[in-house]
Amino acid sequence: EEEEEEEQQELVRRKSKRQKVMSASNQTETQRRQLRHDQRKLYSKMTDTTLNVNEEMGNVESSVLHKVRKENNVLWDNVRYTREAVLDGENIDLISSRAARQ
Repeated sequence: EEEEEEEQQELVRRKSKRQKVMSASNQTETQRRQLRHDQRKLYSKMTDTTLNVNEEMGNVESSVLHKVRKENNVLWDNVRYTREAVLDGENIDLISSRAARQ
């Protein structure tokens, strides 16, 4: 029983610490979830072969490439945590590899 109580206290401590970090960022879990959704949606848009985005990104002078970069930069402005930064990195990698193909 004493061990269970210690485990419970440890969980409360971890949760409290996590809440402090979350409040310091001024982002809610819902906002972070929406950001990740938007980042994945942009990635899907860039990789979808039925759209011309995939092909147009190969042209550095294309307005599509500039729009995608701008959209990714807007999303980046809201990144506060590693989890979202990883998705941003994947998007940047895809953008740069498509632009370098030309």
